[in-house]
Amino acid sequence: MGGLPFLHQAFNGVGWFIPPYIQSGLLHKLAGEIASRGEQYSQDDLEAALSRLYGAYDLAAMVMHRYTIAPVIRDYRETIAEAVEAHFFGLNHIAIGGLVPVIEGAGRRLALQRGLGPTNVREVFLSLAEDCKNESITKNIGATDEIVSMMDSFATFTSEYMYVGSQFYPLADRTNRHGITHGAYSDDDYGRPLNFYKVIAAIDFLTLVASFRANISWLGPSHTEQSLNLARYYAELAALAERRVR
Repeated sequence: MGGLPFLHQAFNGVGWFIPPYIQSGLLHKLAGEIASRGEQYSQDDLEAALSRLYGAYDLAAMVMHRYTIAPVIRDYRETIAEAVEAHFFGLNHIAIGGLVPVIEGAGRRLALQRGLGPTNVREVFLSLAEDCKNESITKNIGATDEIVSMMDSFATFTSEYMYVGSQFYPLADRTNRHGITHGAYSDDDYGRPLNFYKVIAAIDFLTLVASFRANISWLGPSHTEQSLNLARYYAELAALAERRVR
């Protein structure tokens, strides 16, 4: 059902975007569910769906074999790994608070590498998305239609959700940089797994941008014994967290 504009509309309509490193079939299935439910599709529904896309095994592979090698992103690999670990132990305020500065720092550095110099943080991501679109089109890099849709979708996410004024954030989950960073949001306002999923997806987007000129695959990394061991550790943390809150 539908093509890339369909994904863009479905995901941006619920405060998300077309993410990298997720199988196309899974994305189309989720977009179909969102479209069929319409306004009845809630942020709780999205959280449940994203929990299946950002589980222990796939995140462990990213932590071990992608964040560690992508230019710029690898300079934040320990912060990202600690945030993922905190997420599985149920410490989502800490996980989110650790990742938001990485998004901004990595975004600015990637923009500078590309010769872009916007000062407003929201413009950093709009400029990055536009520059990657142009590079894909002019140099015929990757599946151009997919890259263009993904970049446009992320630009919408940053301008209408992540970096909109906190008082204007339209959804119940409040995945918003300003509210989180400046303390406008209290503990009760955010800190749920959904916030983490949206923020780690933004890290993945920047990882894709960093991979454009680094001869790194745009597909998700394969599972290895090393990543499987880490995934099992994440599962143990999640079990401990569940017992801790009972």
